[in-house]
Amino acid sequence: MDRLPQEIYNEIGACFADAEENPRYVLSSPRPALATISRPWQQAIEKQTFRRLRLRSTDLDRFEKTVTGSRRRFLSGIRFVIILPGYPAEARGRFERKEERDANDKAFTDAVNGLFRILKSWDEGKDGLDSGYSIQLDIEAVYSPTDDFHNGHNGCRGTPRRIERIDVAELENDDEIRRRDLQDRRFQYSYIRLLGPAELPVVRAISGFNTTVIKRRLAHRTAVDIAAKLPNLRSGNWFMDDSEQRYPAMRRSGRHQLAEVVRDVLPAAEALQTLHVCMSQDLLWNHAWLPADLTVVGKEASGQETSGQGSFDPLGCAIREATADLGSLKNLTVTGCLDESLLWPSPSSGPRLAEPFWQRLQRLDVQFNMTTPSGGWYFCARRPGDNIEPPLAARSTSLLPPGHGYSEDEDTVAALRYSDSENQRLSGASMCLFRWVPDEESLVPLVEAFGRACSQMPSLKVASLMTMIHVSLEVGAGRQVPTRSPWGVSYAVPGEVFPQQFQLDPAYRENGGQRRVLWDVKDWQPPGHLRSILGDIGRERYGDELSEKHVDFWAAVMKPRELSRYRCSYW
Repeated sequence: MDRLPQEIYNEIGACFADAEENPRYVLSSPRPALATISRPWQQAIEKQTFRRLRLRSTDLDRFEKTVTGSRRRFLSGIRFVIILPGYPAEARGRFERKEERDANDKAFTDAVNGLFRILKSWDEGKDGLDSGYSIQLDIEAVYSPTDDFHNGHNGCRGTPRRIERIDVAELENDDEIRRRDLQDRRFQYSYIRLLGPAELPVVRAISGFNTTVIKRRLAHRTAVDIAAKLPNLRSGNWFMDDSEQRYPAMRRSGRHQLAEVVRDVLPAAEALQTLHVCMSQDLLWNHAWLPADLTVVGKEASGQETSGQGSFDPLGCAIREATADLGSLKNLTVTGCLDESLLWPSPSSGPRLAEPFWQRLQRLDVQFNMTTPSGGWYFCARRPGDNIEPPLAARSTSLLPPGHGYSEDEDTVAALRYSDSENQRLSGASMCLFRWVPDEESLVPLVEAFGRACSQMPSLKVASLMTMIHVSLEVGAGRQVPTRSPWGVSYAVPGEVFPQQFQLDPAYRENGGQRRVLWDVKDWQPPGHLRSILGDIGRERYGDELSEKHVDFWAAVMKPRELSRYRCSYW
């Protein structure tokens, strides 16, 4: 057997890989037993065993001792599960306080530092920037063993327990007060930070770094703080929870801190090729909600004098300016509460730029929310009489949530008075739909900035500016239910295809040999100057030939699916 070429053993070893490509915890797989047959078998099996690993922060010592020598070169991915400290049962009846958040921050920081210390040691003795490794690091989960989770497969965090609805406690009922359980709501106002980011070791072995949707929220800036120590980073996909509506002061602070660290870190990301910044916010179903103003005014908006241009979104400005000159950046996706600050310097710049930006960018995907950073909406009622004004003083813009600066007694009272229904009402989750058409005063500048930005990008191949809006789905005689539909505009150069999800609509596959501008804007008719600006994208390079048309992805693809789903659930 030992006379066969190593490639044959490797091919056979690949057959033992999990069909679902599920990363295993270190040495939890039955495959390592096969590695004891012979040296060639050892290499073939270890190539699969150590290719992608799910690693708990509590197993770092074992990881360091196990993944040594030739095993390191097999490693291409780590899914990192960070374990936080436990807490007593009585703590479930109150919101997390500062000392608990500090302990979680320290545990998170120690875990990341521990992993980076190990990976940095792999680079020692190597010259230059090439470490010889190319590892994708995903922060897959952050949780405490005492959180609301069942034990999962292979000891992973598992699936959440059934979350029960929480109502206001009866203050006269001592037994109910003693058994009060906020479940996962106890840490809904806690954002985990990386402490002392400057002290984190520099790691050249990591080429991809992702954060994803997890129960425990990371602070807005945490992913970028970690990325600052990854000089060979080529791909970043960072999820930030930006959905806090009830306490806008906390949300505003998180966004502004993110803007500062983006401005400091990203200009040095010379190897970065793909960047996805997702500032997630749930689609607001209460159109009478008054969104928070997340902007700053004048000089603060972009770090430069703006000639009294009013307020700007500092985060959009920071992302554009920090990535403007990245020579390796080819793909950029930004999702969240955005305005034209992301796409164009300022209204005073006009159609001309002193310094072009994103000159190497090939794909741009901007997914904006229905609300604006300045506290407005991009859509309005069809008729003025249908508009519902938000109630005055619906919430304080400076109030902080329980657990942040209050006494222990005050936090206890807040926990007892907490109810899901009241929290939803004060977070804009009540249903009140009337915003169906574009508010041209706020939306036209955004689309115009998108068109102008794309027009000065010589390498651009595909671009889109999209949001999700509410539409009515007729499910029976006189009966309608609200659903969601994409709204926006897309562009592609000759020979390039639109993203895969849009290929389900034949309209997105037509005229592939021409420049294409597709308006998916329902019955809205874009002003002539907007059509002209979008029509100029790529004209200098690809000529005058242009296919411009209106499409409706919702009607062609999503509506039939929604009807089918509704009828199946109804019957």
